[in-house]
Amino acid sequence: MISIAVFKITGANPNAGGIEKVIVSATTMIALIPGIYIGFKLVYKIPFSTQIAPVRKWNWSIYIKVYIITLIVYGALQLIPLLASGMPSITNTSIAVLILCLILPIFQGFAEEYLCRGLLMQTFGSWFKIPIVAIVLQAAIFSIVHNYAILAAIGVFCVGLLYGLITWYGQGLESASAMHAVNNTFSFLALGIGLQQTVSPNSAIDFVMNLVFLVIPIIIVFALDKKFNWFGEIPENTQNV
Repeated sequence: MISIAVFKITGANPNAGGIEKVIVSATTMIALIPGIYIGFKLVYKIPFSTQIAPVRKWNWSIYIKVYIITLIVYGALQLIPLLASGMPSITNTSIAVLILCLILPIFQGFAEEYLCRGLLMQTFGSWFKIPIVAIVLQAAIFSIVHNYAILAAIGVFCVGLLYGLITWYGQGLESASAMHAVNNTFSFLALGIGLQQTVSPNSAIDFVMNLVFLVIPIIIVFALDKKFNWFGEIPENTQNV
């Protein structure tokens, strides 16, 4: 029902491709969060914040630092080779669409992280008491709901595993939300200005590169945490997802 309402309000064609469909889909995902929040408050008797950071408060410093690191990595791996090969053809895109491509991914990234690495992973963790089981289950659901072709679906599953891993490691959604926001921002912008036709990988090379873009920031964050203790001391018995 929310999807239908968004399509009606925006006048978008639900069968259309390109950036129009992506923007509407992102808006729909963001619009679901108030409903999920209300449902959570009705069912659970624990604070809502535990689904965001189970053993501490949300840390904006972590979010900003991981966002900047991921932005630099994506910029180096995507923009520099693109510019080195010559300026590609860019389609005419309205300022409004470009602004949406910059803003929506931030909220959409958090919305998807809250649903999958927050609510679902926490729930599965409380059921099975084994972190890896919860991480795999939420990644499977994350992949299924994206409804991509097989290669892209495997890629999304891997993304869900990596985001789940860093969420468990840091006991909070800040890192995964920041990485998700940067990833979607680059995808939205590339789609919006005509550099790519879809947000999902079309080839094995795209598949591998997408994983590289994800793994490098995670390795950097792990290394910096070891050196500077970004996530703080987390009691061992609380790392059950």
